[in-house]
Amino acid sequence: MKETVKKYQKWLITLVLVLWWVFMPTVGYSSGDGNIIHHLLYPLSHANIWHLAGNLFILWLLRGERLRLWQDYAIAVVCSFIPAIPGLLDLISTTEPLSTVGCSGVLFAELGIRWGAWCRKMQSAEAYLTFCQRLMPFVLVGFLIPHINWSIHLYCVIAGLVYGRCRG
Repeated sequence: MKETVKKYQKWLITLVLVLWWVFMPTVGYSSGDGNIIHHLLYPLSHANIWHLAGNLFILWLLRGERLRLWQDYAIAVVCSFIPAIPGLLDLISTTEPLSTVGCSGVLFAELGIRWGAWCRKMQSAEAYLTFCQRLMPFVLVGFLIPHINWSIHLYCVIAGLVYGRCRG
């Protein structure tokens, strides 16, 4: 029964994201954007088909327990209000920053929650070191990729870790 719920959950997320990409406008936020709707809807939009495909690929790679979709989404929205830290090439570029779109913040929140729950269960400093060694390089590599709001990934994974440590 639980396996069926997990599968339907992923299919529903996939359907919503694909339909949004096909039929709805791209809605994102940029630093200093005070429009609450942009912050609420950015996880549903994707910059292009490859961006959408990449996020769906990661979604389907997630194994184990059921997704904490509401918590993940809430973490991503709350973290979108924290000012973005520019990436390396964005620091030296003079172009206007792009809008942040995509569900990767939601996915990083889910990863953070899972790691937080695991760290709580392990109850050792080594658990956090393992988290840093295994997951944080994927978060921090975004600093080197232009036009990636890597900081939303960082904020979401850390907020997810804290949530998972306390409640996961």
